[in-house]
Amino acid sequence: MRLLVALGMVAIATPLVMAAKAKISVNINEKFSFAGPFTYAWTAPTGEIKMLQVAENNPDRWRLMWDPTIVSSVNRELAARKYTPAPLETADIKATYYILIGPDVASQKMGQFMAPTMEWGLPPFQGVATSYSIAERGSLVIDLYSQSRKLVVWRGMIQANINLERSDAQRNASISDAIGDLFKKLPTK
Repeated sequence: MRLLVALGMVAIATPLVMAAKAKISVNINEKFSFAGPFTYAWTAPTGEIKMLQVAENNPDRWRLMWDPTIVSSVNRELAARKYTPAPLETADIKATYYILIGPDVASQKMGQFMAPTMEWGLPPFQGVATSYSIAERGSLVIDLYSQSRKLVVWRGMIQANINLERSDAQRNASISDAIGDLFKKLPTK
């Protein structure tokens, strides 16, 4: 019976963990008119990777793994919004991305959310760590730069923990989906 209850709890918890969404944020230059049509080009190289204290400090490996997915997903989203590719010298918009990878540490201590006692301002028990997690956290920053105005007119950021246990296909699908969600916030007017 306990085994069935445990299996049932795992079956319920698994979709919740896998359904966790990436955090998405956008910065928009309000003075820029996004009423197109626009041409765009990728910078050379298309993106840059910055790493801070990670298990595998090889940015070229990460770029080879993710660059095709990022570039094709951004191309798909820009094409859906009537942006057309052009040579870098004549394009209205330059696109580039940055990947920032570093540690994400979170911990909680027993009693950290309780009000202190009146006497000395100390809780009646020792603060012992009850929760501690370390994960590699990644941020994907996508910039759209106006060549005529000489400034970034749109910056989108996706933040999520990197799960190295997932397959490349699963990670690439998650990145592609997150880029699709991010570009829903690109203005059209």
